[in-house]
Amino acid sequence: MTHRNDLRVLAIREALYEEIVGADVLIATALSALLDGVDSPSLPLLAGLTRREEGEAHDLFNAVVNELNIAPPTPAKTTPERWNLVRWLCQALVDGDLKPEYASRIIWWEGWNELGYPDSLRPFVGLMSEWEEWTPSWNISRNDIGQLIVDEARQLLDGPWPPK
Repeated sequence: MTHRNDLRVLAIREALYEEIVGADVLIATALSALLDGVDSPSLPLLAGLTRREEGEAHDLFNAVVNELNIAPPTPAKTTPERWNLVRWLCQALVDGDLKPEYASRIIWWEGWNELGYPDSLRPFVGLMSEWEEWTPSWNISRNDIGQLIVDEARQLLDGPWPPK
């Protein structure tokens, strides 16, 4: 995972959960992304903000999110909008843009729960439960569970949309 993905997670937190991420976190994440080779016109401006300039952080962060096209689809209030979010999360999983345990948890909460528990999303709930309850004594690694989550997302994307 790159620091670009960290920016994506912050964008999800702000867009889906209406969380206000601290300016210090936005600036530090921008600096890490910049050092990681992420490129956008506003990223160096965000990364270079001083404590006195923290008030500009959210506007610059929103510019970075738009420039990198990493914002989740919002709003996610209607059934089609929720399915659009699930599709976006599945694509991010397949592309390696989000960690499986993070995207799967959002699919569980914002998809499975909010869409009335569709069977097509049940595997994400089961795999996420395994991820959370995992112990070293199991015959499967957490990495393998993560790969199963990605495989499930790929299979879902390859089928009819929205799935049942």
